[in-house]
Amino acid sequence: MTGRSYYDVVRDNIFRPAGMTSTDSLPESVDVPDRAVGYVRSTPPDGAWVRNDDTLPWRGTAAGGGYSTVGDLLRFAQALGSGSLVSQAMLDEATRPNQLHYGYGFMMEGEGPLSSYGHGGGAPGMNGELRIFPHLGYVVISLSNLDPPAASELVEFFTLRMPDQ
Repeated sequence: MTGRSYYDVVRDNIFRPAGMTSTDSLPESVDVPDRAVGYVRSTPPDGAWVRNDDTLPWRGTAAGGGYSTVGDLLRFAQALGSGSLVSQAMLDEATRPNQLHYGYGFMMEGEGPLSSYGHGGGAPGMNGELRIFPHLGYVVISLSNLDPPAASELVEFFTLRMPDQ
């Protein structure tokens, strides 16, 4: 126990060291410049696009609901790879499959040079995906303000066509 909030610990130990200046989990009542708005389809018969405000949590948690940018997620991936967030030994352990294709907080996919680790998530009106290909030096990130699997399908489409060298 640190005696500090989850949010302060994550900010001080992950976001700041990684240079993630546009990532956080502030409550929806706080005005965050340029925070994206999610959209979902309304129920038929009109099926119009409507804001997802009524589906949002009050504040993001460890299970999700935070916000970030592609640039910040790239900085996170680079900080992981450089050893500035965790040691290489700890990253290796975190990305070792323990339950099928899941390690300690990361999903693993592919084999050989096309092996990757990362994570995705989504809820009504939001979807994101981060995949890091350490052998190739690639980082693939997609964020969407639409329902899953909008961002995930884009990442999958791209990664299935990546060169393996």
